[in-house]
Amino acid sequence: MSLHQLSATQIVKGLKSGELTAHQVTQSQLDRINRLNPEINAIVATNEKPDNDMFGSLAGLPITLKDQIHLKGMTCTFGSEQHKDFRPTRTAPVVERLLSAGAHVIGRTNLPPFAMDFQCSNPLFGTTNNPWNIDYTTGGSSGGGAAAVAAGLSFLDIGTDLSGSLRIPASFCGVFSLLPTENALPNDGMMANGAAPLRHFARMGPIARTPEDLDLAWAHMSEPTGEAEKEFVMPDAFWSVDSAGIEVCDGIRQCFENAAKEWRKSGFQVSQGQPKHFDFSRARRAFGEIMGFETGELIPAPVRFLARLFGRASARRSPAFIANVMLGYRHNQKRYDDALAEKAVLSEAVDAFLGENGIWLLPVTAVSAFKHMAPTSDRNGIRDYANPLFINGQPVNYFDALTSFVTPISLTGHPVVTLPLGQDRNGLPIGAQLIGKKGRERHLIQTAKFLYDVLKKADCPIFTRA
Repeated sequence: MSLHQLSATQIVKGLKSGELTAHQVTQSQLDRINRLNPEINAIVATNEKPDNDMFGSLAGLPITLKDQIHLKGMTCTFGSEQHKDFRPTRTAPVVERLLSAGAHVIGRTNLPPFAMDFQCSNPLFGTTNNPWNIDYTTGGSSGGGAAAVAAGLSFLDIGTDLSGSLRIPASFCGVFSLLPTENALPNDGMMANGAAPLRHFARMGPIARTPEDLDLAWAHMSEPTGEAEKEFVMPDAFWSVDSAGIEVCDGIRQCFENAAKEWRKSGFQVSQGQPKHFDFSRARRAFGEIMGFETGELIPAPVRFLARLFGRASARRSPAFIANVMLGYRHNQKRYDDALAEKAVLSEAVDAFLGENGIWLLPVTAVSAFKHMAPTSDRNGIRDYANPLFINGQPVNYFDALTSFVTPISLTGHPVVTLPLGQDRNGLPIGAQLIGKKGRERHLIQTAKFLYDVLKKADCPIFTRA
């Protein structure tokens, strides 16, 4: 078996035992990047020299970082000409933890400008292609990282997620991701020019090829909590594909039904259901108003006004996403406070639904991976898509089709593992959001491992490209 086919966990084991050397593994990855990256275009910069002594518990494991996360001295472009020469003076605290454990940042992965699109392309580095079919998008904004992991160019990538940016690419590329509980990790070191992080939603998290590798990453990114000592208890599981009026592709619905059938055959109890008092429309509105208010603070008031003015047509096309963000751009303090109160209410509804040991499975998007799609307008990275996506033959707005299931969970702050479920009729991967109790990331990862193993034994076509 080639080194790139091993998991991060297996690589670390080999490094610790002396069967592998850090130089050997790094060179193998660089050689593979040189061979395959010109076609996939996931890696935008490489770093051959280790940033540490590599004697920690990760023993020199090569990893990659989204080109948004700060690493002292290494260019961090945010996919923008404006920041192409930006070199952070400090390393993000989460990355510092990984470096202290012996990780080696081998490269940076692609993203759209300012991480503001659900596809992965920018003027500096071009378009990242899905390793399953290069005519298709990886999703965004952490699309470079998901493609790199899926293609064996990276063992682990550290990405970010505000409104689906880890979950959508992981789903489209057939890999795993972990969106940690809100505020479980420090958020410093992922804003342009070192600006302060947003108060809500934006989170760093790992992308990996196995649940074990998510666990490995999480153990070194997070602070010890004692959760590792708890015995795994099989959770109560519920799944649903209903998101308040948003149509879902038949292929996604079929994947959920097939997976639930296999899990039940294995003895795992899973049934259809979702929180009785959780309203997706309310959640999307509250998310948009908070996001718009907080991101709007980074924009001068006149520019914000122009964005609302020029965004009217887009808001009409996208009532579930853009329209709500534009409400936040009004910068009305009372509406913002009301949205925060709504956030608390809806989060408590999910807490009550999950109980002591529950999980909830939702689609990541309402549509599966699609062919690369050009924006109809692009104002310095702020893109609009007037042309729709199609779900079961019907046109659906680009933004609404991609965000309707992810932004409500961004709002509540619960941890999410993206779990590969199956494939669509074009052979492209389909993933699910596995949502768990706040602060119980390891239990969620263990549950994902159990569910994935059941599907593997059932011969479901969910494996990443070798």
